[in-house]
Order: sequence, then structure tokens, then C-alpha cells
Amino acid sequence: MTETASPFSAKTVILLVIAGIIGFGAFLLLTAYAPEIRSGRDGRAHSLSTSAVGFRGVYTLLEETGADVGYIRQEDSFPDAGLTIVTLEQISNRERVYALTENGWGPLLIILPKWATFPVPNERDRVQWLDSGIGGSAAPLLSDLGQFSVSTSTTDSDTRLRTGLSPSLALMAPESLQTISGDGLIPVIRTDKSEIVLGQLEDRQIYILADPDLLNNLALADTESARAALQLLGALNETNGPYRFELVANGFGGARNLLTLAFEPPFLALTLCLLAAALLAAFQAIYRFGPELRPGRAIAFGKRALVDNSAELLRLARREHLSSERYAAMAREAAISAIGNPRELEGEALDRWLDGLGPKTMPSFTSLARAAERATGRHEILAAAQALYDWRKAVTHEG
Repeated sequence: MTETASPFSAKTVILLVIAGIIGFGAFLLLTAYAPEIRSGRDGRAHSLSTSAVGFRGVYTLLEETGADVGYIRQEDSFPDAGLTIVTLEQISNRERVYALTENGWGPLLIILPKWATFPVPNERDRVQWLDSGIGGSAAPLLSDLGQFSVSTSTTDSDTRLRTGLSPSLALMAPESLQTISGDGLIPVIRTDKSEIVLGQLEDRQIYILADPDLLNNLALADTESARAALQLLGALNETNGPYRFELVANGFGGARNLLTLAFEPPFLALTLCLLAAALLAAFQAIYRFGPELRPGRAIAFGKRALVDNSAELLRLARREHLSSERYAAMAREAAISAIGNPRELEGEALDRWLDGLGPKTMPSFTSLARAAERATGRHEILAAAQALYDWRKAVTHEG
């Protein structure tokens, strides 16, 4: 059987791996910041929307006038100055709305929804209206502030709203006017029939705007209405501080997670270090440094391996103290085998004969054998065996 060549070249494989790594990193980055980078062109009534019921126009208008304007996208962010604008929807996060009313330090403007719409097919920033007066569906979101009821009435095209905010503020009522009522609500903008369009909670800097058509994109189509919208927001922002549009309650943003922490200081440095380590490991896997290291044998060849294995078996069996006596007998047999036993001696007579063969400077064989028999520790056994080995070499004249 012949080996077939790979259908991919090395360069192609490397490019595919690089593309996969970049794609995976981009996926993690987009997953971490998806709530913050969505455009909001969905036709809903929030401050990112460019549809008729959205509020992107008033954001842009404030920005063009040089005002300090921005979005709130983090759950742990609560403005301590300026005017915070919350555009309620039926799907808004109630807990977030409650947190803003309890933790905000500056004035808070809450705008109720009014129009029930559906998006125009193939046009994401355009909507078609179904009905008006849906502000009552969002009233439960404000139940922590009080009990409110929302109603809708029809007005003439030249009906002017009454306000005590500014003498120059001229607000014209839309034909379908949405109003609000409730205990503890002080009228700021009202009709001739004392119906509240903009109300303020007693002893609190919280304003509720019942009709969003005074500030949404539809209202800014007219120059006078746009000027009135700027004057209204300026009157509510008494300290002339920044304008902040809330987005967390509308689902754009949220709390920090592990992914966002990995891409932001101080953990960004750790992420880069891990990435560099992974790239170095991949580089080492592709290009080997030096020859390949072959694993050694579990059981080595040669006499040394046999001796080592035998010694290990003795150690595991805890019979090391018996090896010294056997080594003394082996030394006796090796000496006799090398020089012979001409008198055919045995036992103690043979040991006495062997005592006379060694040099006078060395201990006799009998004393060495007795020391080997008495050895118990590893070091004593090794010393006795070494002494017997030296005696055998001296007797047999081995090199």
C-alpha cells in the first residue's frame, strides 16, 4: 500500500490555524461586548433608536449644541450629577429602574411609552403604528414610586400646554395626548383641564413624562418642537450638568463578567501573557528544538541492569541483611576456584587456610566473613562487601 500525499500544504494549514485563532478571539471579544456594541436600530422606543418613536434625535441634538452627553451601559454605574433620562418600554428591567430611582443623585427624567408599533419589513429603522396610549402597561415598572394611572385624550392641533419651568418654553400638545395621574405627583406641565403631562414626585428630583411625543424623534421633525425639547431638558437639568441616557434598563449593557475583565486592565496584561505563552507553545510544537528525545527502556540491558534489578528486589523484600552472608560465601568460592584447594579442606579448616593467603596488612578472611555476618544496615553491608572484594582481589591477584 502506497502512502498518499496530504491534500493541504504546510502553508495552508498554518493559515487555517491562524484564521481559526483570530476568529475565536474575535468571537470571545464580540460575546463579551455584544450588549455595548449593538446599534439599537430595531424600531423600539429607546435612546439608541432612530425610528419615529426612538430618542436618538434628542441625543444627537444635545451633542450638536456642545452639551456633555453620554450613555449608561454598566449596571454599577449611577450618575452623581446632571440629568439622567430613562426611556421606559414594556420590556424594561424593573430592578434596574428601581436601582436608578434609589441610587441616582441628580435629577431623573422617566419617559413613558406611548405607541404600539411593529417594524416595517426590510427597513430596520422604520416602524408602523398600531395603537397609542400604551403607557399604562409600563406603569407597574414604577410601582415602587407610587400608584399611577395613564390615560389618553384627543386635543386640538393648536392646544398649548401650561408650564411653570420657563416663560419662554412653548409646548404644543400632540393631537393624541397621553397624561398621568397619581398620589404625590406635582404637575410641572399640564393641560387646561389640569391633566398632568409632566409630573414631579414630592420631595424628590424624579420627573415622569407621560407623553414621549414631546422629546422623541417624531417631535424633532419640527424646528419649534426641537427648540422646545432642548429648553425642556435644560430646565430640568438645573445644575447644567451632563446628560446621561440610560440603556441598561432597555437591555443594552449589563454587569461586568469574566470575559470583559479579561480584555480590560489590569487583567489585560495577564491575557496577553497567556496568549504569548500559547503562541510559543504552538511554535515549539511546529518547529522542534534539537533532536527528538527517545524514552529509555523500562528494563535496561547488561550485567549492571541485572545487578540493579536484583538489588531492588532485595530492598523491596526487605532481605538486604541476608545478602552479606551470601556475599562472604561467594567470595570464599571465588577464591578457591581461582587458586584451588590442594588439601581438600572443608569448614573452619578451609577458612584458616584462606586466612594465611591474604597479605598481612589486610584483615584475615575469617574476620571479614564474621563482620559480614554481623552487618545489618545498608552502609555496614556495603563496607563488609567492599572489604571482602578487596581481599579476594589481593588473594587471586586480579587486576
